[in-house]
Amino acid sequence: MKKVTQNPVIIAAWDNSGSLVSSPDSLRIMQTIQNQKKLIEDELGANFELITYTFGEEAKTSKELYFSEKGSDYSNLLTTVINNHFNQNIGALLIVGDGIYNQGKNPVNMLDQVSFPIYTMGFGDTTIVADARIQNIRVNRTAFSGNKFPVEVDAMFSKLQNTPLKLSLLYENQVLEQVVVTPANTNYFYSTQFIVEAGTAGLKHYSIKIETANNERNTKNNQAKIVINVLENKQKILLISNGVHPDVGAIKNTLEEQKTYDVSVFTDEPYPNEISSYNLLILNQLPSTGKSMASVLEKAKNHRLPVLFIVGSSTFLPQLNVLNQGAVIEPLAGSGEEAQPIINNSFATFNLSEELHELIPKLPPLQVSFANYELNPEFTPLLYQKLKNIPTGKPLLATGKTDGQKRGFIFGEGIWRWRLFDYYQNQNHIHFNELVNQLVQYLALRENEDNFIVEFKPVYTEIENVVLTAEVYNDAFEQIESEEVNIALKSSNDEEFKLTFDVQGKNYYLNAGHLPLGDYSFEADVTIGNESFTETGSFTVVPVNIENVITQANHNLLYQLSTVSGGKFYLPNQTNELINELQQTNKIKVTTYFQEMVNELLNLRWIFLVLLLLLSTEWFLRKFWGVY
Repeated sequence: MKKVTQNPVIIAAWDNSGSLVSSPDSLRIMQTIQNQKKLIEDELGANFELITYTFGEEAKTSKELYFSEKGSDYSNLLTTVINNHFNQNIGALLIVGDGIYNQGKNPVNMLDQVSFPIYTMGFGDTTIVADARIQNIRVNRTAFSGNKFPVEVDAMFSKLQNTPLKLSLLYENQVLEQVVVTPANTNYFYSTQFIVEAGTAGLKHYSIKIETANNERNTKNNQAKIVINVLENKQKILLISNGVHPDVGAIKNTLEEQKTYDVSVFTDEPYPNEISSYNLLILNQLPSTGKSMASVLEKAKNHRLPVLFIVGSSTFLPQLNVLNQGAVIEPLAGSGEEAQPIINNSFATFNLSEELHELIPKLPPLQVSFANYELNPEFTPLLYQKLKNIPTGKPLLATGKTDGQKRGFIFGEGIWRWRLFDYYQNQNHIHFNELVNQLVQYLALRENEDNFIVEFKPVYTEIENVVLTAEVYNDAFEQIESEEVNIALKSSNDEEFKLTFDVQGKNYYLNAGHLPLGDYSFEADVTIGNESFTETGSFTVVPVNIENVITQANHNLLYQLSTVSGGKFYLPNQTNELINELQQTNKIKVTTYFQEMVNELLNLRWIFLVLLLLLSTEWFLRKFWGVY
């Protein structure tokens, strides 16, 4: 047994984010923090092993403070400290910051993982001051030329009661829409929606601004920018139905209201022989008895044409299951049943407005099969079925992608009633149109028509890595990973980066890291056999403003971290008291434990030599006496 002694370690973590120095006297605050940091390191470093971290978007061991981090993630700090020092005697964690977190989890909810006291020191101003700020913007980053798209804006007004301020949406410094907001109280939340014409194709830069009040200190959060990727190309939709049905009329009427959809409807054979020119195939209650649709779906697979299935009473489920389209429906004994929609709040493939979120639970039920449902792992439900007022995990509307082909399922008939209900409630079809348009827009967006697909986001923020993925297919449309994929990125000021994708499984992956702000275009290429393929695209890198959105210090969070974990909260003028507490508290102790030691015989030299001598003597005597 060996007695092991571990001296206590004190970890000091310093907030390195921009919100800490966002006030007008930022230079004075910077100097104050640097002075306090030096005092704490000199005093505590003399008596303890002191490890210093800085944190913002992520935590890292560093002694330099620049207050340049674009975000504040306290939960990442706790996770990093716990993981990096899990086998050490942590006497205390000292966190110096303003308590504002705008990334990650609420750190208070992680305290059950913390086995050491947390001491905190709160900087920043907790006073509520006059402030008008853009709190949140919800918008789809992709739109089609000629269409309209919604921009939802949440704004917050503090201590500006009865002060009228203009909230504007601008494009190239021209006001497109504007509303006047007069806060009704001192802590007023306001939400609105702008409907915007997408216009011509390309990356479009918009900004949302709130007029500045006379007594505002922080004006950086009065403005936010968004970028929309507007795509050209009129989308051709092929809709094949098992006879005339009102659901077909509801979808056709919705799509034809948009300038960018060309809808062709077939309710009986013969169906088009050539379908490669279409962007989306919609099958209403097909396959049915006598209409297997196998040949149509084989053509769709060969051309990776996205397919939307509307499942109804005429759908021949055994044939649909055999076709292996991503969903298996096993009918049970009994007739169909009515299912009301429940939205899946974690669905992230595309966005829906808050108004549509509120409307969906009120929509009339669809007629669905009394069956068990099984989705491929690549599919995600947007809507679930609510049966007899009981929420279930059965999907009602789901989307996914397999082998480079997008598919969607509506597992019930009667969506025409949703369109009528929307009109009854709102005297228009805006919300039904939004649901259909978002679903069709996602499915109809064809990444590529050939053997080479590059996927990317139209908008990246300055604090996230620019990641692109690629898929390569041979002539049999089998995914391959044996070829080299190269890409040339070019910025708006003609700076060029030439990079090569890495192979990850059957996909290609490129992490270009953080890129400077601005618009970028790219051309990627791959050679398959004797044939070369290229893909082009464009994206933009936008600034992050979250550190300027909320600048009022949250000392209550720091106080909770301290009291719940067994530490204490201090203000900057109490630094000496903090140092004395850490030097004198009995919570920071030397720990001892006994470790069982196992030594090999080779390491015990004198015993080894004695045994070797005895064995040698025995061998010599046996040899001498002729025993062998």
